[in-house]
Amino acid sequence: MRTKRERKGTREKPAKRTGRWVIAGLILLLLAGAFLFVYTARITEVTVTGSTRYTDEEIISMILDEEKDWNPFYALYQEQFGEHKDIPFVERYEVKLTGLRSARITIYEKSLAGCVEYMGSYLYFDRDGIVVESSGERDTAVPLITGLKFQNVVMYEPLTVEDDSVFQEIMNLSQLLSGYDMEVDRVNFAGSGQITLYMGSLKACLGDSRYLAEKVAELSDMLPQISGLAGTVYLDGYDPEAKNPSYPFVPDGS
Repeated sequence: MRTKRERKGTREKPAKRTGRWVIAGLILLLLAGAFLFVYTARITEVTVTGSTRYTDEEIISMILDEEKDWNPFYALYQEQFGEHKDIPFVERYEVKLTGLRSARITIYEKSLAGCVEYMGSYLYFDRDGIVVESSGERDTAVPLITGLKFQNVVMYEPLTVEDDSVFQEIMNLSQLLSGYDMEVDRVNFAGSGQITLYMGSLKACLGDSRYLAEKVAELSDMLPQISGLAGTVYLDGYDPEAKNPSYPFVPDGS
């Protein structure tokens, strides 16, 4: 004979089973909703910082180039564990979520000192002369260097020149030109160490690398008066002690 307690326990079993099914159903609904939310979530607003060579639209199209890249959860996973895309002139980039529907892309560009033309391509190198990029297009923001004598070219290795200290001089000059917002067609480094800038119809002889910053500053001051003219500015005789310096401009044909 069953006791009252046993009979009571038997009557409760169907109710407990129903409760468990309800809880399981709710959990499944929550999981399905979460999965649907994760799967359908989409980034709708992207900001880009740090890019000077590409427009924001170009950066976005290169990094978020597939439909799945616009999913914030996939973007988070890709940033942490995935392989980043290879973008010319870009050292690395970061994609950070600023909200469930917004992200910020930060670009870290390669530090380029100059470029040389080689077999129909432009080889871009850094302050150590290491070739970091090859492109069929010329980036006018990076000085084109002529006069360097190098034997072989290997990507991600230094250009082989007689005196590799020239690369530091090129980097210094590149930064000076950028600081004064001066674009040059090319920079010639002669074997004797003489530096000459070519800017359209103008030529500027800077001499050697001594007082390079001061010479570029003088040239920047002179440009408004000689811009559009054809001729040569001679700054190779720069004298830091001169109180009222005057550096000759010789028009072509004189």
